[in-house]
Amino acid sequence: MITEFFTALLAVAAAELGDKTQFIALLLAARYAKQKWAIILGLIAAATLMHGLAATLGFYLGDFVVGDYTALVVGILFIVMGLAILRKEPEGSDDVNHRYLRFGAFAASFLLFSLSEIADKSQIATMMLAAHYEAIVTIAAGAVVGMVLLLVPVVFFGAWLTKRIPMQVIRYTGFAIFVAIGILSLYEFFAN
Repeated sequence: MITEFFTALLAVAAAELGDKTQFIALLLAARYAKQKWAIILGLIAAATLMHGLAATLGFYLGDFVVGDYTALVVGILFIVMGLAILRKEPEGSDDVNHRYLRFGAFAASFLLFSLSEIADKSQIATMMLAAHYEAIVTIAAGAVVGMVLLLVPVVFFGAWLTKRIPMQVIRYTGFAIFVAIGILSLYEFFAN
């Protein structure tokens, strides 16, 4: 249970490194500078909803889709997603629909983070881990905590952090975490 939780925490945190959700957190923190806790509550609500859905979907569809080869598929996909992290975000990927900002800090945060998570790397990671470990609650909880732990500092210190940590370091860190999880999953598959 602890392994599943921390694996999901690391995977989601790694998936969010350098992702559009960090840009959204920065935008919301700048727009609602005096409402940071409302932004964080919206983030927690969105992460709980989206990763809860992803974990549930992964749990119920996992055996149906990959069966005995879950660890193999998870390992390969994590390595591929790790490689994808090294690729720069395409131009315009940070575009945010500003119409949601009129709803206030909590609602804008909830809507923007929810929409940004649809079919995102962290959602796919959550689904794969729920299928692999056959767990919903611990995977969803780890995913939520991973996302919150990564984005809360961005809300409070984002502008300061982005000036001190190069994006290349952030991408390589995410890459290393994803590849390590993929290799561990492949080892588990081939050891059995």
